[in-house]
Amino acid sequence: MKKLLLGITLTGLSLNGYTVHSEDDIKKALTTDLDKCFIATHQKYEGHIVSLEREVEDGKPIYEFDIKTKDGKRVEIECNPLTGELSDEEFEVDKNDKKFKQAVKISAKEAEKIALENTPGKVVEREYAFEGDTPVYEFDIYSKDKGHEIEVEINGLTGEIMETEIEIYDIGNDS
Repeated sequence: MKKLLLGITLTGLSLNGYTVHSEDDIKKALTTDLDKCFIATHQKYEGHIVSLEREVEDGKPIYEFDIKTKDGKRVEIECNPLTGELSDEEFEVDKNDKKFKQAVKISAKEAEKIALENTPGKVVEREYAFEGDTPVYEFDIYSKDKGHEIEVEINGLTGEIMETEIEIYDIGNDS
């Protein structure tokens, strides 16, 4: 009996996959907070979303999208799922990017030390980016005590911690 019900359910799902939907049907279906953030992000940057992270910053929920734009740039942008507002736009660069190396006043090693003093753990990912004209280092640090990653962003000019976010989950590959 279970196999029969499963077969009927799968057949129903398969048939639904061939239904033609209008643009209005699609817009009505895209109603979740994530959908709204996806639409806002895609309207600002055409390209491919290569990763999505669910984070908490200052007690507030955030979605962070990494996008590879049509012109090949890598953009990281955050979206507030409660309002659909986009913020904290960063253009990612390679660690050996000439403009980045010329702009920073502190080394990656110094920035990592600052991040680890703030958030003890193991660095599992490093990113280099520009937030406006400011070069920034971003470190994902796995905290065994907390059981998740914490993203720490360091100002590449001053060494100041710009933000700290708790990563709830991530999908895709943002490096």
